[in-house]
Amino acid sequence: MILFSGLNQPNRLIIDNNILYVKGGATPGGIVQIDLSSSLPSASVLFNSLPVGIDSIGIGNIIKEGNTFYISYVNDNTGESTLASFNVSTPTILNNIVSSLGYVSAIDVYNGELYFTNEDLSGGGTSLKKIDISISNPPVFTVLTGLTNPQDMEFKGSTLYIGDRDANTIYSVDVLLVSPTLTSFVSGVNVRGVYVYNDFLYFSDGGTIKKTEFSNSTNITTEAMDTGSSTDFLRDVVISGNKLYMPQENFGKIVSKEDLTLSVTNETDQLIDLSFHNNDNNIFITGLTDLNSEIKIYSLTGSQLVVKEVDSDDSSIDISYLSKGIYLLNMDNKKTFKFVK
Repeated sequence: MILFSGLNQPNRLIIDNNILYVKGGATPGGIVQIDLSSSLPSASVLFNSLPVGIDSIGIGNIIKEGNTFYISYVNDNTGESTLASFNVSTPTILNNIVSSLGYVSAIDVYNGELYFTNEDLSGGGTSLKKIDISISNPPVFTVLTGLTNPQDMEFKGSTLYIGDRDANTIYSVDVLLVSPTLTSFVSGVNVRGVYVYNDFLYFSDGGTIKKTEFSNSTNITTEAMDTGSSTDFLRDVVISGNKLYMPQENFGKIVSKEDLTLSVTNETDQLIDLSFHNNDNNIFITGLTDLNSEIKIYSLTGSQLVVKEVDSDDSSIDISYLSKGIYLLNMDNKKTFKFVK
C-alpha cells in the first residue's frame, strides 16, 4: 500500500513513538516527519536548513537519540562531510560536531558514543570510527578498517550490524572487544538498509526486504518484494505495529505492508493464559510448558521495555510503570502477542 508519494528520493527511515522520519523526503538535504497514529497522516518538513556559507548539502545518514538528531552531511562544493546535531524542538539550529571528514554513509549511537563509517578523502578505504558525544570538540578514534561501501548500520546491544553493499555482506562487530573485528553475519546480499527489531535483523537485499534471526543467521525469509520493473527500489525498512514501512527511492514513495505475524492474538502451547489485574498492575502467566521461559515486552516501535525469566513459582511481571496502550509480548518460541493495558 502506498502511504505517501511525491517525495524527493526517500532512502532512509527512522521510527520513534509512531513518528516516521524520512531522510530525503523534502529535498536531498531534508528530513520530513509523518505521524502514523493520525487518522489522516501527513508529511511535514522537520529539517531543511543549510549551514551558514554552504550552498548545497546532501545528508549521508540520520539517527535519533532521545530528542536529539545526529546527521552526517556532505558539502557538495568541497566533498567533505560533517557530523552535526539538532534538537527536534529547534531543528533550525544545527550544531557541528566534527568536520573535514570523508563521506559518512552510516551512523549510530551506543553508550554515549557516536559510531560512523568514514570514506577516506585520499582514497585510503573506508573505516569505522567513533566520537564521544558528551564532550565538545571530541577526538576521532578509529575502531576498525576494511569496509568497502557501507550503506547502513544498527546496534543490538554492543554488537553493531553493518550492511556493506560492495562486499555483499552484513558484518557484525562487538564494539566492547579490545580489538573489534569484522565478522560475516550474512553474505551474498546486495544490502542497502538494516533494521533491528526484537530478535530479528531486517535488511534490504536489492529490491527485496528480508529478515534473519540473530540466533540463526542462515534462517532468512522474504518479507516484502518490490513489483516494479527494477529491483533497486526498497532501500530501507522500519516497523510500527503490524506494518512494515519502506521507501521506494526512485519512485519517491513510502509504501507499507501488513505483517500479521507481528500481532498474533491466538494462544499457543507455550502461553495458555495471559491475565492482567488492575489492582496490582501485574501480568500473570500460567500454564507454561517450559518452566524456565524468558518473557520480553516491547513497545510497538520495537524498544525493549521488560525482560524477565519466569517459572512456575514466579510467573508475574510488574508493568505498573507502563503507560496505557498496546504492547508486544514475546516468548522464547518467537511468537508475538498483543495486549492492551
